[in-house]
Amino acid sequence: MPELVWGVVGFLLTVMILSYFIGDNFFFRLAAYLFVGVTAGFLTVLIARQILWPYLLQPLLGGTTYQRLWVLIPLLLSLMLILSQISQLRALGRIPLAFLAGLTAALVIGGSVFGTMIPQMRAVVIDFRPAAWRIESRSPWMHTVDAVVMLIGVIGTLSYFHFGSRFKRKTDSSDHSRPRLLQALAHIGEVFIGLALGAVFAGIFSSALLAMIDRIAFLGGWIARWVGGG
Repeated sequence: MPELVWGVVGFLLTVMILSYFIGDNFFFRLAAYLFVGVTAGFLTVLIARQILWPYLLQPLLGGTTYQRLWVLIPLLLSLMLILSQISQLRALGRIPLAFLAGLTAALVIGGSVFGTMIPQMRAVVIDFRPAAWRIESRSPWMHTVDAVVMLIGVIGTLSYFHFGSRFKRKTDSSDHSRPRLLQALAHIGEVFIGLALGAVFAGIFSSALLAMIDRIAFLGGWIARWVGGG
């Protein structure tokens, strides 16, 4: 019986979502609202059980004095952020917001440098090492071609996002366009950026298509099982 009930619920929600193909309607919006509500409830329970209880409430209730003092810092910042919703105490929210902004900036910059830029630089340089060519069975010229293409792509992409201009004297009334070499590299970077965005779009589209095929297969299997007697 529970399997039948959940099968009916999944069937109805799938039909409600697929009804968007005929246009925006009440059933699609209802399914979207249910999804948002269930997601919000799940995240609330997850945060309460995985963050608030083990890292805030447990140290306050049964932790040592050092743990309690350490927990008071985020508790105080959270309280200031909540009190900032009152118009008379709005200035209290500047301190926790500044702390969050600084912490987020540090995480983003650190992640970009150590998680993206440095590994990308190593990936570009390591293909030029002859010692790395012996690891794989491909011929050395194939490694060289891969390394050169990757290097050109990196330089071209970085050149595309360079928005400086040539130094001009005050008496020079000509345009402030970028140098020709930089402009040529930027055009090459456009090609690599287009290829990268195309690959990302193809991946997203294929994932969405697979999800839709899975839902349609679910509908067909459910109907064949409970209606056709299979």
